[in-house]
Amino acid sequence: MKKILIFTAFLMAVIFVGCSDDAKLMISANPVAPVLSAPSQSTTAYVKDSAAYILSMDSTGLAETFKVSAADYGVSAPVTYSLQIDKAGNNFANAQTITSSSTTSLAVTVVQLYNAMTGATALNLPTNVKASIDVRVMATIGASLQPAYSNVKTIIVKPLPSLKPYYAVTPKPYYIIGLGDGAWNNSPAGLGVSLYPMSVVSGFAYTSAGAGTFTFTGYFKASRTFKLIRDVGSWNEQWGNSGQDGIDNPVHNDGGSKNFKVPSDGYYTITLNSISNTVKIVAASAPAKSFGAIGMIGEFNGWGTDVAMTASETTNNHYWYTTYTFSSDFTPPVGSGGMKFRADAAWTNNWGAGYFPVGIGTNGGTNVPHMAGTYKALFNDVDGCYYFVKL
Repeated sequence: MKKILIFTAFLMAVIFVGCSDDAKLMISANPVAPVLSAPSQSTTAYVKDSAAYILSMDSTGLAETFKVSAADYGVSAPVTYSLQIDKAGNNFANAQTITSSSTTSLAVTVVQLYNAMTGATALNLPTNVKASIDVRVMATIGASLQPAYSNVKTIIVKPLPSLKPYYAVTPKPYYIIGLGDGAWNNSPAGLGVSLYPMSVVSGFAYTSAGAGTFTFTGYFKASRTFKLIRDVGSWNEQWGNSGQDGIDNPVHNDGGSKNFKVPSDGYYTITLNSISNTVKIVAASAPAKSFGAIGMIGEFNGWGTDVAMTASETTNNHYWYTTYTFSSDFTPPVGSGGMKFRADAAWTNNWGAGYFPVGIGTNGGTNVPHMAGTYKALFNDVDGCYYFVKL
C-alpha cells in the first residue's frame, strides 16, 4: 500500500508539471519571425520634399502606421508585437520600445516618436537635424517568452524644437517679390510696392529663431513672375521654381532657379514652412469682400480722420501700405489706447489685435499698440495680418 501511495503521488506531480509547462513544450523551437513592411509614408508628418518625417512635440497627428506579418510560434496563443527604434547602425543596443499591440498594425503618433528620439533617457537626438533611425518589431508570446525579431527598416526623421505663437517670438517672414508694380525692388522702399511680406498664422507654429509657417492669399497674374526671399535687400535665402517658370517644382536656395509663374490669372494661396523647408502654391477662392479704401485711425490722431493707405494693386487689390511716424508710444492699456485699421472710413469692418509690430487683426478686435518711430505699415485685408517695419 505504501508503494502504491508513493507511485500515485509521483504520477500526480508529473501530470502537474506537464500541464504547467504544456505551453512551453508546444512552442516551436524556431518560430517564424514577423516581417516588417516598408512604411507607407502617407501621413502629413512625412514631408516628401525633405524625404523625412518632420516631427513636432506640439503635434497631435499620426507619424506612421507600421505593419508586420503574423509571427508563428506553432501554437494558438496571443502574440504581443512591440515597435522598437534605435540610431541607425547601433544594432538596437539602446532599443526604445514606442508602442505594443496584440495586432500586426502598430500606429505611432508624432509625440510618441518625438519623445522616444529626444528624451534624455531615450536616443537624445538633437532637434532640427535629420537623423537615420532603424525600426523593427519584436514579437513575444506569453510572459515575454522567446522574442522573435522582424527585419529592420531605416527611416529619416527630423525632430523640431518646441514651437511658440508668433507673438512670443520675432517672426522672420518670407517676402513675395515681383508682384505689385513688378519692379522687383528688393529694398525697404519696395515694401508694399514690389515686396509683400507673407502673413503669420495663429497657433504654435514658430521656433525661437522666428522660423515657421507663413502664408499669403492674393490675386496673381500669369504675366508677372515672382520669387520668395527671406531678407529684404538680400538674395541669400530664396525660393524659385526648378526647370522652368512655374509653380510645379519649388526649390530652395538655388541661385540658378527660375521664377514662380501661375498658370492663369486668379487667386492663389502660398504656404511656406521655413522649418521643414517646404512651399506649396495652390489655386484659391476669391475673398468674400473687397474694399475701396483702408486707413489707420487711433490714439495717435485723436481717433479723427483716417490716415489713408495706398493700394498695392490697381485691380483685385487686398494689400495696403503707408509710411507713418508715431511721435510717442501708445497709452496703456491696449484696449483704450493704440490704433486700428478700418475700411472705407467706417467701423463696419475694422481690424485689431493686441500685438506689435506684427499681428493678425480680427474684425472688432483689440486695439493695436504702437511704439514711437517711423514705420512702413503693411496690411492684408484677406487675413487681417499687419506688419510695422521700422525704417
